[in-house]
Amino acid sequence: MHHSFWHQHWQEQRIGFHLDNVNPYLSKYWHRLNLAVQSRVFVPLCGKSKDLYYLYQQGFRVLGNELSTLAVQDFYTEQQLNASKTIISDEKIFSDQIELTLWSSPEVDILCGDFFALKKDYLHDLAAVYDRAALVALPPEMREKYVQKMLELLPQKVSMLLLTLEYDEKEKQGPPFSVTQEEVYRLYDEHFDIKLLEVADIPTEKRSPRSQNMSYFNERAFLLTRGC
Repeated sequence: MHHSFWHQHWQEQRIGFHLDNVNPYLSKYWHRLNLAVQSRVFVPLCGKSKDLYYLYQQGFRVLGNELSTLAVQDFYTEQQLNASKTIISDEKIFSDQIELTLWSSPEVDILCGDFFALKKDYLHDLAAVYDRAALVALPPEMREKYVQKMLELLPQKVSMLLLTLEYDEKEKQGPPFSVTQEEVYRLYDEHFDIKLLEVADIPTEKRSPRSQNMSYFNERAFLLTRGC
């Protein structure tokens, strides 16, 4: 999926994937990661999620990553936070000019730019990952590449709360895309211990308009641990 797809969605405010409240699985299961206070947490493809500020409120150092500058601006505006901006990388990759900008505030930092352009140096001292919207945002041909990049960036000792969706892809086109439990194990099992925490079908009244008439729309929460 090209950058322009996501930029257009944010410009037109077609952001049905955005939740107006903290994700209930985050508040329910985050403690299962057993992190020390002030541990550093990475949130890939974070959008303007309220989950970022929630993690800060729980006592963690939060680093997000988001492609859209509009989303990043909206996050700091809506949370009434003051952030400084620093360009940390500006290089040409193939035909695209890739700029990475670090938005910093005492509460939450966000790396604004392409996830695949991130370097391990930017993500030092990470203890955990919260993936609510990254894996499911990518089509099948990009998910393996995403996981390989994530493995490249992460330290040997790390844990992850991973949330996925599963539905009949004949009934709906992503994103967010359907990711089966079998695919999660195929992508991560070699490197992580995986525990399924919960699976639930989203009630019709809580689904987005595009998902109202689907035969099923399952959410899954996984705990992944490595070297812990």
